Amino acid sequence: MGVFTSIEELGRSTDQPVYLALGMFDGVHRGHHAVLRSAQNLARRKGGVAIAFTFPEHPATYLRPEQSPRLLMNKDEKASRLLDAGMEGVVLRNFDREFAEVEAKHFPSFLVARIRSLEGMCVGENFRFGKGRSGNSDDLKKLGTEIGLSVEVVGSELLSGTPVSSSRIREALHLGKMNEVNELLGWKYLVSGLVMTGKGMGKEFGFPTINIQWNPQARPAYGVYLGRAKCASSGEEKYAVANYGLRPTVEEGITEPLLEAHILDPIYPGFGSAGQYFTMTLEAFLRPEKKFKSVEDLKTQIRHDLVEAEKHRS
Repeated sequence: MGVFTSIEELGRSTDQPVYLALGMFDGVHRGHHAVLRSAQNLARRKGGVAIAFTFPEHPATYLRPEQSPRLLMNKDEKASRLLDAGMEGVVLRNFDREFAEVEAKHFPSFLVARIRSLEGMCVGENFRFGKGRSGNSDDLKKLGTEIGLSVEVVGSELLSGTPVSSSRIREALHLGKMNEVNELLGWKYLVSGLVMTGKGMGKEFGFPTINIQWNPQARPAYGVYLGRAKCASSGEEKYAVANYGLRPTVEEGITEPLLEAHILDPIYPGFGSAGQYFTMTLEAFLRPEKKFKSVEDLKTQIRHDLVEAEKHRS
């Protein structure tokens, strides 16, 4: 069915029974997948469609901008992940004054008025809704039942005895704990963007790099990573070592980080040329970024990084 910018647009697009998975779904992590599966199972049993309902930006961006969390992914990445997870459609509705003013007791009927074929909803146990976030998942179940909606509340997924959450992933990412990040996500953390023309310094050093201008809201720790890179032109994966950060040894006054990937495996001519769409998983954090006393010291460290990378990939 695709991506919708409003619930009204979804409501006009189908007469089939609609089962919504509601949530922020930042990161579309393994905890979110449990909610998505619940909606999919409901839709399958009832002969309907499973739709994810979410926001492009966190509601706090509208309500409390100074407290808004840094997101793990942008709206396009989120929509793509939700569709890949098996949802038949995604509603990306801006959180605005109309939505913020809906009283909790009116929330289910607010949705039904806009999606006439809405028959059920699935949420996580920590779901909050309504003006002032006054409604919780138990309230939604009670209110939904009163107007004939099926409401399923899905318990939190646990990892090492602690609930999987977007905030937990952000914290692990900030600390460079990629094993934990990838376990919590249930998929390999992914960098994506267009290859840009660099200054050629990596090639001068003997370690040519592919440069990606990539600056997510929730940034990984600045440092050196091992992962697998892929260019859209071939779809072939190659192991790579990447530095993400401000390059303090060779640049001054830089404020926006850059990802520079050095490919470890043999590549064909043109792999990673400027303008290509490039992706890279971040699978292991090798070391933090630091400023070296000299370029020669940096080159020596890069050689150590490559040796360390080979240990992680073997």
